[in-house]
Amino acid sequence: MAAARASKELARFPVGALLWKYSVPAIVGMMVMALYNVVDRLYVGRCVGADGLAGIALTFPSAILMMAFGLLIGVGTATRISIAMGQGKRRIAECYLGQAVCVYLFLSFVVYPVCAWFAEPIVAATGGTAATIPPAADYLRIFFCGAIFQYFSFGLNHTLRAEGYPGKALTTMLIGALANVVLDPFFIFDAVPLGFCTVPAFGLGIRGAAIATVLSQAISAVWVMAHFLRRGATLRLKLGYVKLYPALFWGVLFVGLPPFALNLVGSAVNALYNILFRLHAPTEAVAGREIAAIGIVMTVQTLICMPVIGVAQGMQPILGFNYGAGNYERLRKTFNLAAWWGGGYIALCAVLVLLFRTPIFRLFCREDMAADLLAHGPGEMAIFFCGFAPVGYSILVGQYFQSIGRGGVSLVMSLSRQCFMLVPLMLLLPHWMGPMGVWWAAPISDVLAVAFSVAFHVREHRQISRLLAARAP
Repeated sequence: MAAARASKELARFPVGALLWKYSVPAIVGMMVMALYNVVDRLYVGRCVGADGLAGIALTFPSAILMMAFGLLIGVGTATRISIAMGQGKRRIAECYLGQAVCVYLFLSFVVYPVCAWFAEPIVAATGGTAATIPPAADYLRIFFCGAIFQYFSFGLNHTLRAEGYPGKALTTMLIGALANVVLDPFFIFDAVPLGFCTVPAFGLGIRGAAIATVLSQAISAVWVMAHFLRRGATLRLKLGYVKLYPALFWGVLFVGLPPFALNLVGSAVNALYNILFRLHAPTEAVAGREIAAIGIVMTVQTLICMPVIGVAQGMQPILGFNYGAGNYERLRKTFNLAAWWGGGYIALCAVLVLLFRTPIFRLFCREDMAADLLAHGPGEMAIFFCGFAPVGYSILVGQYFQSIGRGGVSLVMSLSRQCFMLVPLMLLLPHWMGPMGVWWAAPISDVLAVAFSVAFHVREHRQISRLLAARAP
């Protein structure tokens, strides 16, 4: 009955209302994920200064890589659980859940403790300077040691959705993000003003930011594990099932590979930004300033893009259903509306960033601690975002192809911007323009990626038009 209701909804409900219904939860979820990055950087920048911001920027590649492994197992497990539940194979679904927990335990207690031991060499390899390596290594050690909480809260969140609890999955993310907002100032600053009084705090600086993040993820992880351990759960985590199943494992990896690959490339690109600034800046101080600036810029970019990714996720089931059902006109209407929403939003945000780039930088750092960063950063942000306005359209075109089952096209479009456009430009332009060449690589690759998306979309639009014409009486 529920399946029939959902099918009727996807086929007949007004497209605008349907897109809104499916997009809002995804948008909220994406914004909550972005809050972790934004909050840490806001507090650290105002407490520690430019070196602290640069230190956190240096942890980006490792953090993204950790998330990539979480997605590899989390997305793959959730997909396989959905299929097993649909087939009525609850025991197999619980085996998938136990296997995910087993892999997360192995990563958290075998792999990441070794990474924590080598935190300083890892940061140095991703472009750290003498001033930024110590704070970045401090943050990263704590972050690695708390990996289990990230995986139980974020990785198993996908399983909650697959089990049929999207509300609980969203609540899990909200709990962690709000806890991080509350805990951060108490662990970072020496004292926290509450209006009616000032409360003494731990004053741990960048280490405090890492501890607050791990503790907030631990709170979220407890919420998730309580769900899977309770009696009467649809899927129950059983100790005897926490092991590796070779017959199931490779299927999980195959499904989780695309998001893993995208995040792997994202991690490499973030590391490359830091390395190139370190190589081409005239002094270590300038390199640290540039790394701090790209950290702020990438945080703002992530915050802007998350709602569009939410819209892309919201349109996915609508596009997939109507493509499969042959409702091509409805397919086209859904994408056009999503493109107006997401594309228009990104374009507006790009304009606002260009207009208010200096106040945005002031949110992340104080004048007395980062005068040099405030003098140069806003101009560099303007370069980075000058070609950003049409990027929303490009994101949605990529999701369109994934939604209709052409994941290969989607993956090529996603990777082409990073691997075939951005990286070569980042490597070439600094030889003629110095550090500014690294900044100019982003807007040029954005424009090229949009042109690439237009070419694919126009070709697909013509194909859909031919299908519609063939049906006309």
